[in-house]
Amino acid sequence: MVKSREEVIAVFNETVNMTVEELQDWLNNPASKTAGTGVGLESGHKIIEILKKNPTKDPDGYDEEDLEHMRKVASYNKRHLAQEDHLKDTKTEEELEKTKSTISLRNWGHNPLKTLRKESESETESSGEEATAKTVEEKEQHLSQKRPKQDESAGDDNTVADDSTSKRDAKRKHDKIEASADEEDSDDDTSGDSEHLESLEEGEVKKKRKMDKEEDMESDESV
Repeated sequence: MVKSREEVIAVFNETVNMTVEELQDWLNNPASKTAGTGVGLESGHKIIEILKKNPTKDPDGYDEEDLEHMRKVASYNKRHLAQEDHLKDTKTEEELEKTKSTISLRNWGHNPLKTLRKESESETESSGEEATAKTVEEKEQHLSQKRPKQDESAGDDNTVADDSTSKRDAKRKHDKIEASADEEDSDDDTSGDSEHLESLEEGEVKKKRKMDKEEDMESDESV
């Protein structure tokens, strides 16, 4: 099935992940000539022309000649990337870099090592996010376990405050009772003094009456 113009452009831009500078440096590297028959090298130079011609990747910026080569690149890269995925699972990055499959793909504008590094970075970021989320969750659990103890401590503080208030109220009540008792004692003392004074006055009156009576009797005898 022949791909449409839009599909060819999309697959080409998806699979060609090397910049003009990166592809030019690679084609100048002797290692680029160690795989293939030279068709890949020619393809690489043509890819550079297409990238330079339309750096913004505007779909309307490609002519029919560009699209014809872009169709070849899209087909080649799609086919070989399926094999490359298997190599990624069985070889280290150093081993992968030296395989003929990787060399050929780079000649056609795709560097599988870039994809591998991005995947590794994504996994590292994902692991970091998971670790951060776990740390946050552990902190929340720690705080939730700590809150009841703080509430208990606050309850103890309230109990102490209530006890202090009760003691103050009891002391005030005691002070009032003592003050009332002192007032009663003072009233009793005053009453006692008044009674004593009245008793003395009565005695003086009786004594005076007696003396007056005795004087009257002496006066009668004298007469």
